[in-house]
Amino acid sequence: MEGLSNRLKQRREELNLTQAELGEMAGYSQQSIQQIEAGETQRPRKLHELSIALKCDSAWLIFGNTYPHSA
Repeated sequence: MEGLSNRLKQRREELNLTQAELGEMAGYSQQSIQQIEAGETQRPRKLHELSIALKCDSAWLIFGNTYPHSA
């Protein structure tokens, strides 16, 4: 089953962002992004910031049941 970690990584790669770049955009360290992608962090505190940086809906990041790209 695909989870937040996989969706975040998938979307980051679609945007050709490194973990460090995404971290800088969303207010995280590269290590924090790595932990989220590894599934070690289940509920990131700055989910809204991540969704803005990834240009996607936060509900899609969490649940995967909405269109991935925001309008």
